[in-house]
Amino acid sequence: MKTIRNYLLAFSQLGDHRLWKPILWATLLSLVTILMLAVIGGAFLFQMSSILSTKLTGWMAWADGWLEGLAAVLGIFFVGMVGYFFLATVFAAYLGLFIDDALDAVREAHYPDSAWIQPPGMIESSVASLKFILWSLFVYIIASPLLLIAFFIPPLGLVLQILLGGHLLGREYAQLVELRIPREHRLRKAGSLSHGAFASFLWLFPFINLIAPLLLACSLVHARLSKNTDNLSK
Repeated sequence: MKTIRNYLLAFSQLGDHRLWKPILWATLLSLVTILMLAVIGGAFLFQMSSILSTKLTGWMAWADGWLEGLAAVLGIFFVGMVGYFFLATVFAAYLGLFIDDALDAVREAHYPDSAWIQPPGMIESSVASLKFILWSLFVYIIASPLLLIAFFIPPLGLVLQILLGGHLLGREYAQLVELRIPREHRLRKAGSLSHGAFASFLWLFPFINLIAPLLLACSLVHARLSKNTDNLSK
């Protein structure tokens, strides 16, 4: 399968130091984001728990304690699961700010004769990353009712999370690669669900998840440049 082949090629190049710089920066920025979201999420869950307790008082007071506790546990677990996958898009967005050296490394090692242009400026990259985060947040909010239902039908919830994250990641990173292709050779609709879904699956595993978006980006360079090497050659 071409997707696995592209990932194996990407994995084989992890010894290149240019691939690790974006991971370091993305990790630091993501840790700051996690702390902020933890504070905001904790306050939200506490408020919802208080509202539930108030509603139960009177007509269902006998269930006040255990229902409030059950709602809090389920709420924390669901928000935590969705938040964990949403964090993949946040981490990927931060990684995208510093990914160009890694893309250059893959191109120079495997496709030195392919047409390749300079990366966009930092401001343009920052705006693109912010749009990706906001779009991902919007998609997860819209999809949350379906994810909540699927949450009670294992493993449907996990599969939907992987596919949703895969769609977002595959689309975003394919566009990042496409920006390095000369305009006349760019694809109108860039994206790869299979590559994105595999990265979303890798995100499930601790420590491996830190390199999952990087492997995705590098694998998409292989997918794109190996597809039309003759057409892209100068």
